[in-house]
This record gives sequence, structure tokens and C-alpha cells, in this order.
Amino acid sequence: MFSKLIKYLASLRFTILLICLLGVIFALGLMIPQKSLVKDIYFEWQHNSPTLVAFLDALQLTEIYTSWLTLTLWGLFFLNLALVMWQRMPLVMKRIEMPQSRIVAPETASGYLFRGDYVLPAEMDGPGVIALLEKRGFTVLGDEKGFLGVKNRYSPLAFAFFHLSFFLILLGGAISIYTTFIGYVDLAQGESFQGELERYNASPSPALPKVGDIPKVSFTVTGVTPKVVRNTPTGISVKLQDAAGKVHDIGINTPYITDHTFFVFKHLGMAPLFVLKDASGKDIEGAFFKLDVLQGRQDRFALGGYEFVTNFYPDYVLEKGVPTTRSQEFNKPTFSIVVEKEGKKVGEGMVPKDGALEFAGLRLEMQEMPFWVRFYVIKERGVSILYTGFIIACVAVIWRLLFYRREIVGAVREEGGELRLVVAAKSEFYKSLAEDEFSKLFNGILGKTDER
Repeated sequence: MFSKLIKYLASLRFTILLICLLGVIFALGLMIPQKSLVKDIYFEWQHNSPTLVAFLDALQLTEIYTSWLTLTLWGLFFLNLALVMWQRMPLVMKRIEMPQSRIVAPETASGYLFRGDYVLPAEMDGPGVIALLEKRGFTVLGDEKGFLGVKNRYSPLAFAFFHLSFFLILLGGAISIYTTFIGYVDLAQGESFQGELERYNASPSPALPKVGDIPKVSFTVTGVTPKVVRNTPTGISVKLQDAAGKVHDIGINTPYITDHTFFVFKHLGMAPLFVLKDASGKDIEGAFFKLDVLQGRQDRFALGGYEFVTNFYPDYVLEKGVPTTRSQEFNKPTFSIVVEKEGKKVGEGMVPKDGALEFAGLRLEMQEMPFWVRFYVIKERGVSILYTGFIIACVAVIWRLLFYRREIVGAVREEGGELRLVVAAKSEFYKSLAEDEFSKLFNGILGKTDER
């Protein structure tokens, strides 16, 4: 009973059934709004058809990708792949074996495309031929009366490795799909981040994992240094200090990696500290504002009931009465600020670092001017499995195609007072080149000899 169950679980029929069922699951997932993917559509649908949605919720069809049925089908699918791979191992091992029964007469051996009959030099005998074959990388079974030689004997194992790689690639891909978290977070210099979900940018909204948790991280941005050479931005250095006190240097192509999570630098902006004061110098309100004003962009912020429209010049200069920047280097960072109240302009001016703007009896001071950075955050638990599968697949393909199997059967016979080497050979791949390969092999082993 158990053996019949295992046989069915490893059968091609069961594989096709699982693929069809998973296909139906994914098709239903496209037709039925899913809670985790299209929340707005789902809630609107729930409001309009509460009975239908409640019924589908009970069947887990609105969370179909993480339902017990889908996870069970995935489990059976990978069990099927594992059993198929396990069943093929005896066939692979059988091809590696070199039993005595495979030593046959070269004249009558079937399946061997190359055949040869060579006169041995006077100084060479049967054991010498076998020794030379072994020096050429052949594993030889038997003696001069009859032998079997195999080069790259373990090449069939590459077939098993290729199946393993396929299993790992599918497994890693499935785990990645179910555990992937994607989000963006903006952090200013001096700001700490504990991985809170609400601190990720609302647009685009974070893509939450179907299985597992969001990234568990804890670090502080301790420094942001843009790198500009000859008016050309060339890179950035973002210093992070983790909870253990270790400092990490993040660059354009150097992400911060923790808890299977990659923090990739995506964007740079200014995060000045503006403080609004009254005529007596008393603070009314103040805050750091993350402004996206580099590369000529315009941004705005609100403070004390006023709207402030900002432009930024990293190397400020006034040319013909028009503010501009000499270069992209941060030599003279200055903000151009227009103050609005209820849509009307009430003041404007240039505010350098540690400078101020006075308007309507108030004073706006810029007390600090750090940078902020945007990180693209992605967490995938199956990536290492996926890469391992690809590496194994590459090794298996190279092994099979470059270190392919060659097989020889032969015997040394005495005829008319001279020794002759009679051989038959075959190659696993490149059969059209096998004759030239084996001719060169035996001519190289025996020297210039007569071939019958």
C-alpha cells in the first residue's frame, strides 16, 4: 500500500495534475480580488457584496495564495519533484558502475561506433597499454585479455545535480514569492529606524509578504556625503550604525544587508531644520523637512500656518539678477523661498545655511541643513536557495558538456608472433568527432603504428 502511494506521488500523472491545479489556483487569484494585493478593490467589493465576500473569505479564496489548499499543493509539488529525483538516482548509479559483465569482445560489442586494430610496438605489452590508458584519465577494469576503460566515469552524476538545481530553483523562487517584502523609506542624517511599517512611504505602498514578517532592523543614519567630481555626481557614502554599534558604509552599488533584507540607495534630498520665530525671537514652530529639491526640483512645506515654496542651489550664484548654481558641488548651498498665505505671496528671499528670512513680522531661520536618503527595501528569503540552484545548474551543464563520458572495450591478442590491440570505443556526446578523437588517442598512446 505504501509503495503504491509513493509510486503514484512520483508519477508523471500526479505531476501534471498538480501543475493543472496550481494553474487553476493562480487563475482564481487573478479573477478574485485578493486582500493582500488589491485592498481598495477588495474593500469596495466587500461593501457592495458582503454575503458573497464572506462566503469567499470562509473558503480562503480572497487569500488564495496563502490558503491551506495552495500551500498543500505546493508541498505535494515539491514532494513529487523530490521523489522523481530520488527514483532516478539508482539509474545514475548504475551508469557509474563498472561490472565485469560489461567487459565484452571489442569485435562484437554493440553500440560502439569506433573500432580499431593496432600492432603494438615490440617494447609494449598489454599491461603497458592499460597503464597508458590510466595515465590518460581512464578508469580501467580487467586485464590485457579483456578490459573496460571509462573516462569521466562520474559524469552521469551531473544529471542528478541538474535535477537538484531545478528543484532548488523552483523552491527558491516559490519561497521568494511568498516571503518578498518591498518598500521605500526616507531617512535623514541623524534619524533612527526600527523597521516600523508605518514609517515606510505610503506611495508606492509596501508590498507585504504573504508568509513571514516584515524586515526586523535597527540602525541610525550617522552620515550622508555626496561625491561630486568636476561638476559630475559620482557616488554617495551613507553611514549607518546598527544596534550592535557596527558602522556600515552604503554606496550606489553597495547595499546594507541584514535579516535577508537589502537596503539599496535610490535617492538623495535635503532635510533642513527650519524654525519660525516671532518678532521677539520666541520659537513658534520648527521641524526638519525632507525636501526633494536637487537637480532643479521644486518642493514645499508648511509651518506656522504658512506655505513655503522652495528651490535649492548647491553652489549659489546670482547671474544677471537670476539665481542659479555654478556647479553640482555643495560649495554654497542656498534655498530660494517664497512664502504664501492662503494662496497669496507674503514674502520671498534667499536663505543660505545658518541664514534667515524675515516676512510679515516673523523670522524663518535655517539652523541645520543635513541630507536625507531614500532606500529601496527588499526582503526575500529564497534568494540564496535560488542562486545555489543556478550555480549547481551551471556546474552540471559544464560537467556534462566538457567532461563527458568516453568508454572503451579492448583486448590484446597475439597473432602471427606479434601483439595486436583490438578496441571498440564510444563517446557520450559529439559522436561525429568521436572517430578522430579515438584515433588520436590510440596513435598517441602507441606511437606511429600500423592499423589494420
